[in-house]
Amino acid sequence: MADYVFERDVYSLPLRNKYNLCGLPLQKKYRSHFEIVALMVEAVKDNSEARFSIMKHANINCAQLKKFMKALIEMGFIEIRAKEGRMFYRATEKGLAFLGQYYVLLGMLLTPRVRNQPPAIVCQTEI
Repeated sequence: MADYVFERDVYSLPLRNKYNLCGLPLQKKYRSHFEIVALMVEAVKDNSEARFSIMKHANINCAQLKKFMKALIEMGFIEIRAKEGRMFYRATEKGLAFLGQYYVLLGMLLTPRVRNQPPAIVCQTEI
């Protein structure tokens, strides 16, 4: 098998594009559902955000937002909070856990593996 070398280091990319697969050499034309979900959860992970800021961060339209938001709320990744007559969205612990696992998987996919060295497996458990 041929070894692939990335011309860009993932960690040298700007923070917003650090985990965005669109600019990486994976020959992808479209984004996956997991990537869109991760971008939406990332948009609301630090503080409550309105719908427009989520659409802007994830680069999706209103129809896509409604479809994904419904699924994310049903799965428990995002919660709704009403404040001053407006709806705001915030990531839950389950959503943040998904985001963490997504970043781990993304790091595994984008990091070139050293030859003849098994991958390091890190597992966190709660007691």
